[in-house]
Amino acid sequence: MRICWAVFAGTVFSWAVSMGQSPTLFSLPVEQQFEGKRIAAVEYSPAGTLDAADIARVQPIKTGDLFNPDDVAKAIDGLFSTGSFEDIAVAAETAGNQVKLRFVTKAVWFVGGVTVEGKVAVPPNRGQIANASQLTLGAPFREDDIKAAVDSIKALMSANGLYEASVTPEINRENTAQQVFLSFQIEEGKRAKYEQPVITGEAPILSNSTILRATGWRIPVINWWRQVTDARTQKGVHALRGKYEAQDRLTAQVDLKSMDYDAAARRARPSLDIRPGPKIEIKAVEAKVSKKILKRYVPVYEEKALYTDLLVEGKRNLQDYFQSQGYYDVVVDFRELPPSQDKQIVEYAISRGSRYRLAGIVINGNKYFTESVIRERMFMTPAAFNLRHGRYSEAFRVKDEGSIKELYQSNGFQDVKVASTVDRNYQGKAEQVRVTINISEGPQWIVDSVTLNGFDRLSKTEFQQSLASGPGQPFAEVNLARDRSTILTSYFSHGFPSATMKAEWSASSTPQHVNVVYTVQEGQQQFVRDVVVSGLRTTRNGLVNKAITMKAGDPLSLVHETEIQKHLYDLGIFARVDTAIENPEGDTEHKYVLYNFEEANRYNLSIGLGAQVGRFGTPSTTSLSSPGGQTGFSPEASIDLSRLNFLGLGHAVTLRGLYSTIEKRASLSYLQPRFMNVEGRNLTYSILFDNTLNVRTFSSKREKASIQMSERFSKSLTGLFRFAFRRVSVSDVIIPVLLVPEFLQPVRIGILSANLSRDTRDNSGDPHRGSLNTLDIGLSTKYFGSERSFGRVLVRNATYYRLTGKVVLARQTQIGAIMPFSPPPGVPSDQSVPLPERFFGGGPDSLRAFAYNQAGPRDTGMPLVLGGPASQPTGFPLGGNALFFNNVELRFPFIGENIQGVLFHDMGNVFSSFSNMSFRFNQRNTQDFDYSVHAVGFGVRYRTPVGPIRLDFAYSINPPTYLGFGGTPEQLLSCNPSLPPSSLPSYCQSTRQTSGHFQFFFSIGQTF
Repeated sequence: MRICWAVFAGTVFSWAVSMGQSPTLFSLPVEQQFEGKRIAAVEYSPAGTLDAADIARVQPIKTGDLFNPDDVAKAIDGLFSTGSFEDIAVAAETAGNQVKLRFVTKAVWFVGGVTVEGKVAVPPNRGQIANASQLTLGAPFREDDIKAAVDSIKALMSANGLYEASVTPEINRENTAQQVFLSFQIEEGKRAKYEQPVITGEAPILSNSTILRATGWRIPVINWWRQVTDARTQKGVHALRGKYEAQDRLTAQVDLKSMDYDAAARRARPSLDIRPGPKIEIKAVEAKVSKKILKRYVPVYEEKALYTDLLVEGKRNLQDYFQSQGYYDVVVDFRELPPSQDKQIVEYAISRGSRYRLAGIVINGNKYFTESVIRERMFMTPAAFNLRHGRYSEAFRVKDEGSIKELYQSNGFQDVKVASTVDRNYQGKAEQVRVTINISEGPQWIVDSVTLNGFDRLSKTEFQQSLASGPGQPFAEVNLARDRSTILTSYFSHGFPSATMKAEWSASSTPQHVNVVYTVQEGQQQFVRDVVVSGLRTTRNGLVNKAITMKAGDPLSLVHETEIQKHLYDLGIFARVDTAIENPEGDTEHKYVLYNFEEANRYNLSIGLGAQVGRFGTPSTTSLSSPGGQTGFSPEASIDLSRLNFLGLGHAVTLRGLYSTIEKRASLSYLQPRFMNVEGRNLTYSILFDNTLNVRTFSSKREKASIQMSERFSKSLTGLFRFAFRRVSVSDVIIPVLLVPEFLQPVRIGILSANLSRDTRDNSGDPHRGSLNTLDIGLSTKYFGSERSFGRVLVRNATYYRLTGKVVLARQTQIGAIMPFSPPPGVPSDQSVPLPERFFGGGPDSLRAFAYNQAGPRDTGMPLVLGGPASQPTGFPLGGNALFFNNVELRFPFIGENIQGVLFHDMGNVFSSFSNMSFRFNQRNTQDFDYSVHAVGFGVRYRTPVGPIRLDFAYSINPPTYLGFGGTPEQLLSCNPSLPPSSLPSYCQSTRQTSGHFQFFFSIGQTF
């Protein structure tokens, strides 16, 4: 015999008929047929919908139990509570003297991912279309969701002019985690164009042509209608509203009522409802106030409404503004004049009174905190160089009192009192005031004990070590809130999403001492049933699996889940990474974690155009008269082509090119991130061709292949390890002493180098505190296939000190040395280093006493090769084997909040060798360049989102003097220095030259 119970939408019916079976009907109640019989087996069809542990928790019936109808009802309720089933039926049949139960279920399906197929012309992009479907990853899926999604996508397409777009949904189901994957095939059709809008509402004031120009929906002059996009439509409405606001009609309303589409003409006609409203004039009387200030402080301009509360807020804002300008007794009031002739006037009557100067701030009664700690939290500021009258207002004073009080209360001073007084006629001067802040600290409250209740499944010991409120620590409400956040975050990380906590405290037997009690309601712990990945097309599963460190059986940590999502984004190969918990509302302990991917475009192309202006060192083939360089203009173009996610491994191949009059460069690199599956360790293979003309003396050419491994050892410490094999050569050499085979022939260099960097700066683009230390070492030797042997060391140390709130002292020191050994026959050791491998310096980022690459030794006409002939001196830079640069900057506010001033001092030079490095101030003669050159100057920094724009004026105190040549390269070759000067042509006479006292630099970013 067989009897069935079924539940569908709360209705009991016979499941056997629907199963195609003929149930046996009994005259006796069902429970009398089976009650008391032992259950032989409990089966589920289909199996595997729920984790076995969840079934055991929500379904009380077990094999061997005695049959009880109430248990069956409880089992059905428990299974429904999991949220995993749409229908549940229970079939019972006899098996001898026992009963066999089978739960027949219809599972709920869940959204596993949404993809958009077909050609999609932006806008809208694929992400916008997927979001428009309103299908949430991991949420239950209903068939009705498809129609709503299609309608929503069509509405998005229509808003962007694609009225003829068709959307065809496709549903794919996967039994793994009961997921539904939805694909929307888009056929967008042609985009509509705008048509002459329909104007309704009050008299629009503006002419139709003016309205049309303001919207920008038609191209001027040629009068072609633009294509419809949602962004363009909204921009046109906002621009039209702005047109009215520019006429002081601040309350103007412009609403887009509809977009009527003409399918035959493929045109969309906007309907605009316009209510201009009156002109509103807000002006100040009795005091001169610019319209810019009124717009900033009267919120009528921002809110686009004329309400009394906005005018009152403007009154307070203007009062604070004038007080911050030194008018401490200012009185501000307003009045609305009756509307007249399409105009509404609001007058702010401002009586400024006398102008004061905040001469000082005195803090009394502070014992626990130093005055500097308190000052850091204050808005009020005494008068200074960049703040002539100081910064003071009643609002600032009240706010500072509150900030100081909060500081003390957060450190246990619950009874602290803070009050301030203003002293007028300070030091007998009517225009000076002083603010005195009196602090009554009171006793410090201390925590005697901390009791943890309800911590059953996590270790109390670990919490006790991380709590802000510990025995003997200051007591503060803010510490209780901090501890609550710490404890709940830990519980959430361990799979307790419903954990709650209550913090209580009570006075102990000792005055100003308290006992703290933390009580936790842990709730149900949840675990990962499995991690389901979808959406991968090109990317290999192994790459993603390495990043997803959450495994089946782990606690379901939302914190860990989002950390993995962030790490997957950091791979740089996904346009979108969606993560969710499947069936989040269901009463189950074991849940699927879903990760759905949308891969980024694999090819990226960027093209850049720019230019440089400065004193360049480009070699000249016509004149040798300016060895210090000439001011020039160099346009440049760059192109970058990247192939991301190469072979599905997350690797990247990049081709870069740069072309300008001073540099031509092409490179191909292959990046292998996370080498050997170590985060922060990257391997890069690259080849490079570079032809650079930034040194006046010669052109350098490099053909290089290299392999580099970079690794981040900690948050502040990184390392680079590189082996490079390159062929370097020079051309356009115009100094006769360099026209020898040892310098003209290409040289093969094999060099092994390492770079260590420790960066603790607070902001690498504009640091205010911290330090940067780098060490770069390299070795070139014949064992690495090199034709020149030398060691190279460059050390850099930069530190930053915040002297006051906004004044920063920054300093940097660089020391470098090239140590040649085993030179070729006939070449001095100090000259065996190829010209392109030597140190060159000077310019905005190294030593502002010189123009670009103009520091260091110069051509003096002396032979460089033993036994070689001397030549006519030209004064062209030759580079050196050592360098020392020291930069000191005092950075301070200059004008307003965004313009910073800098006083700087630079010193140092490039030296012929490390042994010849000298701090000597004076140049001995025109052949002496081994001394330190100093420069002082003033700079301006303008803050921008991409970093400060820098303008520096430098005065070189002791620039080098040298002998130069005023003729052409051909004339230079005809000069014979061994002849008496009287027998040489006039153009062979050396001229005395200098690198110049004044230097000017314009660039982006801080100097260091």
